[in-house]
Amino acid sequence: MSSENGKANNASYFVGGALILAAILVSAALWAGMGGLQKGISNMQLVVPAGAATGNGTATGNGTTVQPSGWSFLATDPSIGPANAAITVTEFADYQCPYCAVAYGANIGGTQVDALRGTATKLSVNYANTGKIRFVYHPMAFLGQESIDAANAALCARSLGGDTAYFQMHDKLFQVQGSENSGVYSKANLKNYASQIGFNTAAMAGCIDNGTYNAQVTQSNDQASAVGVHGTPTFAVNGVVAQDPTYAALSAQIDALLKK
Repeated sequence: MSSENGKANNASYFVGGALILAAILVSAALWAGMGGLQKGISNMQLVVPAGAATGNGTATGNGTTVQPSGWSFLATDPSIGPANAAITVTEFADYQCPYCAVAYGANIGGTQVDALRGTATKLSVNYANTGKIRFVYHPMAFLGQESIDAANAALCARSLGGDTAYFQMHDKLFQVQGSENSGVYSKANLKNYASQIGFNTAAMAGCIDNGTYNAQVTQSNDQASAVGVHGTPTFAVNGVVAQDPTYAALSAQIDALLKK
């Protein structure tokens, strides 16, 4: 759960759409290291608003999917599942965002965030990998330089091995996530993580060192903002931001669309 601006407080935290915004500043400002971060998240009260928006993207007969206006980036973002799926689910996330790690499946935050835990991974495994949806990951990077460098590293992997390589790096980044801008995603560490998953090449190292995709990462932030996404993690179904980012709500929405 993240924010570009605003101050965290002790009130209840809402997940979904623009209401995701405040909590990341708590972890950035008050909690040093993953131990402190986990304690901080555990002390928050998570309230998930009921209901979710319905999607409006449509599949065509020529193997393409028409996306809502302003969402053209979906055509080129890294994804899992059939490119011509009638349902596209998009996750907007920052690799340094602790609630994005929870959505990936990280064991932090306590029972308060169990409804969110593993949402992204479950959607990928249960729906995208079975051909029912296209799951798109839209990288955002507004928590500091290491967010940019991590997003760049994932795109570097994609340039060498396609979307499969992208998600290998994506998984690794969330598995090693630490506190913000603490050096966990230093360029030296990113090259080490890449090597651990099989990308021990000069091309990968050079791409990370040079920040080859930094401009694309910055553009990704602008694209997200243009469609009304300002916090992470945010999910959208066929170009409509979901108000409830939990797996239970999103899977119910997807199942309803699949029956149409």
